[in-house]
Amino acid sequence: MKRLIGILALTACLAVMAAGQDYKVIPFGEGDWANLEVGQYGGSLVIGSLEGPKTFNHHVAQETSSTDITSRLHAGLIEINPVTNDVEPGLAKSWEVSDDSLTITFYLRQGLQWSDGAPFTADDVIFTFDGVIFNEDVRTDYRDVLPADMQVVKIDDYTVEIQLTEVFRPFLRQIGGAIYPKHVLGDLSRVYNPDAAPDALNEAWGIATDPSEIVGMGAWRLKAFVVDQLVEIERNPYYWKVDPAGNRLPYLDSVQYVISFSLETIFLRFRNAEIDYYAPRPEDLATLFAEAARKDFEVRIDEDKPLFGTTWIAWNQDVPDENLREYFRMIEFRQAMMHLIDKQRIIDDVYLGLAVPQWSPVSQLSPFFYPDVPTFEFDPDRAAELLDEIGLVDVTGDGWRDFPDGSRFEFDLETNVGNTIREQICQIFADDAAQVGLRVNFTPIAFNALVTNLLGGQYEAVLLGLTGGVEPHGGANVYPSCGGLHFWRYSDCEDPTPVAQRIDELFELGVSTFDFDEAYEYYKEFQILFSENLDLHHTVNIVYRAAVYNNLQNTQEFSPVAGPLGFAEYLYKANPNMVGNRVIRR
Repeated sequence: MKRLIGILALTACLAVMAAGQDYKVIPFGEGDWANLEVGQYGGSLVIGSLEGPKTFNHHVAQETSSTDITSRLHAGLIEINPVTNDVEPGLAKSWEVSDDSLTITFYLRQGLQWSDGAPFTADDVIFTFDGVIFNEDVRTDYRDVLPADMQVVKIDDYTVEIQLTEVFRPFLRQIGGAIYPKHVLGDLSRVYNPDAAPDALNEAWGIATDPSEIVGMGAWRLKAFVVDQLVEIERNPYYWKVDPAGNRLPYLDSVQYVISFSLETIFLRFRNAEIDYYAPRPEDLATLFAEAARKDFEVRIDEDKPLFGTTWIAWNQDVPDENLREYFRMIEFRQAMMHLIDKQRIIDDVYLGLAVPQWSPVSQLSPFFYPDVPTFEFDPDRAAELLDEIGLVDVTGDGWRDFPDGSRFEFDLETNVGNTIREQICQIFADDAAQVGLRVNFTPIAFNALVTNLLGGQYEAVLLGLTGGVEPHGGANVYPSCGGLHFWRYSDCEDPTPVAQRIDELFELGVSTFDFDEAYEYYKEFQILFSENLDLHHTVNIVYRAAVYNNLQNTQEFSPVAGPLGFAEYLYKANPNMVGNRVIRR
């Protein structure tokens, strides 16, 4: 009977495609998808979240509490294969690149619909780039990673041409940003409606927006948001991917993000089978291994795969306090701080060995990663010498270092409350700093408030992380001097240091060639220069680990490339009525 249903579904799907709907077929059981299989409909994926979103507007979001959700609601011209991390067709079914690589023609899938049922056409693509991304009213970091002078031209309703003036090597990997619906947001763009308010697009799709008004082309659409409790996204009934049997993806009815505010709470909820997936802290593993067989879940660890991204401490070189600013801008001070970060202790005591030192701003899984950047090993004696050399000594004799005028030298170090790993790292650093007479006031605060402080330059020192990927230019909103996330020294945009100027040049050179070896040399110099200058003090990177209840299927490819969020549209439940190992009563 199941086989007959599959055949009937395939026949129906092919009939729809023959009528002009260019669905993307995901070939489960073949090639890159060999470990995945056709699933069944129903059920919800329930996961824990530290904090709720600040916005549902993907192009203005700058924090993962928002983008973890908004990236599920939207789709781009191309997408990244969650198994291989390769570029492949998305809303564009194919493309052609001219001989000089300056003209890229995208052929859009025909007959697709937005999550509200409206037709998707080239007008939406033109609107997204002209009316949103390159609209100077819109505060989007996505603009930073694209060629500034690109022109997007409509050829017909399903063909778009993008014209460049110079070679831009990572173009295809960077062009996959969310496409927005013109029929919903067009009137909010002054490019399309001169009477629109300048801030209208920035304020669109805030957290108070009715879910039905948020429209996308992603696998999911927003169903509900309860502040400080829950975000739920449901299956998009118009989604444009199908499995080999012709069943429209995704299989799950919904994904629920249970807002929990601490990793400890998320851990307990996983053990109680209230959530389906958890990325365990190293300290959780002994308990999880002991319970796995009895509670029917699996624990996976890959010690050879550190996660994409970086974790770091930053000192605000534009801090409002002029005295602190003077020292934070001194390379000797930043070197002293790097000598106070005990990476081996962090690896041994916090990560229980399941982490590796991180010195470079480029993720270790990237082909552009350069392993031999300058390092500043843990050395409190050298840190003390450097602090002495720049005049931060104990003037009053109370055991704490002072400014030359005798006032105490101290600063606040913030991280997000509830992330016990980050809290432990901050406490270790504060303790080690105290051993050389440096007063560090460690203060954990709510994640979204922390990001607000960071972006507004209203912090002294902070421990946080950045996402990462295989392409260094993905950090063009961070490392170049005018990047929207150049948070350690926003003044570089108007008055760049020589280091900032050279990094700007290296990022321009890195995208200007298709020769990998040449590009590698540019990004190698960037990594060396950035590591020498210590604008961010990288700590360590945890390796891949996951705990997954066995009721959740098609999880074999969870990896640093794609965890459950990036893979949710392909998952299904063997028993749709279960969360964890508990049957939900109706």
